Amino acid sequence: MRRRGGGAGRDDRSTRRAGLRPALAAVVAAVLAAGAVLAGCASDGDQVGPRFITPPLIRYSSVLWPVPLELIDAQPGTRVRITASLDSPHGAWTSAASYDVGGDGTVDLARDKPLFAPFSAPDSAGLFWSLRGPELGVADLARQWMHDTNAVTLTASDGDRVVARRTFRLEGLGGTMDGRTVYTHDLAPAAAGVALPPHETHEDVPVGRFFDASSIERPTGPAVLMFDDPTPGASADFTAALLSQFGASVFVVPMTSADGVHLSTVTDAGTISAILDWLDDLASVDARHVFVYGTGASEQLAIWAANRFPTRLHGLFAGAGPAELLCLAGSSASPVFEGSVGVPCERSPGIGTTSAPPLGAVNGPVVLTCGQVDHVFPGACAVQQELAATRTPRAGDKLLVAPGAAHAVTVPPGLPIALPAPGDGSGAGSQATEQARIAFWNAVGQLLLRAVLS
Repeated sequence: MRRRGGGAGRDDRSTRRAGLRPALAAVVAAVLAAGAVLAGCASDGDQVGPRFITPPLIRYSSVLWPVPLELIDAQPGTRVRITASLDSPHGAWTSAASYDVGGDGTVDLARDKPLFAPFSAPDSAGLFWSLRGPELGVADLARQWMHDTNAVTLTASDGDRVVARRTFRLEGLGGTMDGRTVYTHDLAPAAAGVALPPHETHEDVPVGRFFDASSIERPTGPAVLMFDDPTPGASADFTAALLSQFGASVFVVPMTSADGVHLSTVTDAGTISAILDWLDDLASVDARHVFVYGTGASEQLAIWAANRFPTRLHGLFAGAGPAELLCLAGSSASPVFEGSVGVPCERSPGIGTTSAPPLGAVNGPVVLTCGQVDHVFPGACAVQQELAATRTPRAGDKLLVAPGAAHAVTVPPGLPIALPAPGDGSGAGSQATEQARIAFWNAVGQLLLRAVLS
């Protein structure tokens, strides 16, 4: 079994990740010393008078953790309205919140409570993730927030008078990602002697897409086998780029779902085994640290794979979906085949029962998440709690039950996507959902960064 090479230097790719790492420093300082402390401040424009300041050396992206952000030298005792605005090719995006200026002339967005805002607790990233704009399809959302650079302007006004303005250029994390489509013939050497499943043909067809996160300084690292979650914001178009930022190469197996619970796609154990063989043969992949990821309707496949290949998968990241294999919507056909035989499946998810597959065989850490106000899959938290109870807790395990959060708890932080609108009657909160996203990705990022440095 291959072991990782040494080296702790940083290359150009590491430099591009610098904007993400300082925001995670409080959570992963033990495993990422390079993202520790930044001193001083930075601002746009003149350094005199009211202005927004942040730590220096942060390269901002659309995937955004809260970072220090202050308005300084404002008139003490006044109330300012801070508006966030973005003009995109599809239309305008806006958000706003009011703050009382302290006696020292400062508004600390990370500590001060907002007034008349779409979020209720202090949050320095709140004006970014609460942006609201035109309704876009999944492809346009992915292009805008994961590939384009978005110039978001914060404007502080005292009544009709503008007192400060600063523009943040948020880069899309996926803009520099070069994925490789993997075809049946690519797996052939690894899958020698493995018969194609009956629903596949002898033709050379795409099996998935691979994103290589290796660098000159770190030529070998962890990998994630991702069963794609088609939910807006949670699909591989959004999440694969973030996993790569943590240093993990990603193999995406495409999946579809009509209702966010049942799958519409069939896979085969032989195909997944061949993919794992293919990953094992790559010099850029550390075979000791191959994780499996599946959220929403794809969670069932991640859990199935973790149990089916326990010696080959190191850990599991899952949430917001069913645990047991569910039959394809409206039929008794299984989403998983072992050769020509369908794996047993259930017509509907078993919630509040003992039907959760055991996770005791997963050798590495397990991270599970859910929102308690999930209207796509209302039993999500009951499922995650049942899953957690099937194993003795181990180092790195996390069960993240988020009160007040909606379904889309695995969307990367900072993205204004799939958040419940204020007053929509769902009972879910946008800030609670955003906080659940931060907790999930903190846990995932910490484990991957540890694997990178192991």
